[in-house]
Amino acid sequence: MARAVLVAISLMGTTTDVGAHRAESRLIYLERHGASLRPGNNDARVQTSSVVTHAIDTAGWDVSDEDWATTMECMSELWARFDVAFTDRDPGNVPHIEALFGGSPTDFGLASNLTGVSPFASDCGVIENSIVFTFTDKLPKDPRRVCEVMSQEIGHSYGLDHELLAVEVMSQLPSGQLRSFQDQEVACGETTARPCGSSTAPCRATQNSVQLLRERLGDFGGDDTAPAIIVASPAPNTTVDPGFMVSVAASDDVAVASLTLSLSGTQLATTSNPTLEWETDPTLAPGHYTFRVEAIDTNGNLTDRDIVVEVASSAGCSATGHSSLGIAVAFVALRRRRRTAYR
Repeated sequence: MARAVLVAISLMGTTTDVGAHRAESRLIYLERHGASLRPGNNDARVQTSSVVTHAIDTAGWDVSDEDWATTMECMSELWARFDVAFTDRDPGNVPHIEALFGGSPTDFGLASNLTGVSPFASDCGVIENSIVFTFTDKLPKDPRRVCEVMSQEIGHSYGLDHELLAVEVMSQLPSGQLRSFQDQEVACGETTARPCGSSTAPCRATQNSVQLLRERLGDFGGDDTAPAIIVASPAPNTTVDPGFMVSVAASDDVAVASLTLSLSGTQLATTSNPTLEWETDPTLAPGHYTFRVEAIDTNGNLTDRDIVVEVASSAGCSATGHSSLGIAVAFVALRRRRRTAYR
């Protein structure tokens, strides 16, 4: 089956001048449950894509948790030498590439034999906040195969063209071996050699995928320090009324990209600032609650911290024996994750 790249000559979206600085979108969001997309500038933060021609709810990938974990491990392995991070949790407004697994090319009005598609800049530039697609309905349920196809589509959004080397991730040639990014100069093309980029304005004669990705993403280990989270309130083992304020902050050796507060899996607030405050509902019912604070830095390093809360009733004592209007707060283990966040 063919793989594809959608060439956007008049590209909609933001591209990075790779000669000036590295890509901002070095966090890659792997999504297996589908998404609601609209046509427009390529921007994963607001779910708009130049690939779609109308509003669409994309199909997800019906895959087991075990195979999904294997796919994520494969993605990390193929990209291990580069300064990128992977997550399967929506990073929100943080610059990122969104990789959608699922569905069929015919859902988008594309040729039925395609297994993947990505925007591609005619100047071989980086498409910031791109959304790329792997059509798992057209592939066997083989995590490695799916991983290789998706890695090629992500590579297109980082400005890589097809290569005439069968064991290369960016190749469309048949291969009986596992593919990986190869550190050698190779001619571009699908089955015959051609210049890299558009036919009217080629961007280079040949391509070395490893060196191009190192230039655009940096080497692994550039920044492996996760943010630190500080919980200013509520303090441990304090008694507060319902409607109490949650006040948190994050610090990082480079910069904090986002700070998010959620309750039992539901996002309450997110900000690109290093501080966040949230006033809880003054009618909050008594019971057990788990708040999660999550901080991500500009390199995709992630830290999260759980705040386990037991809210007492407004009269008498709660089942746990705390005084009226009381709240017992316990801070669960702080977790820092370098680059890859498996959920």
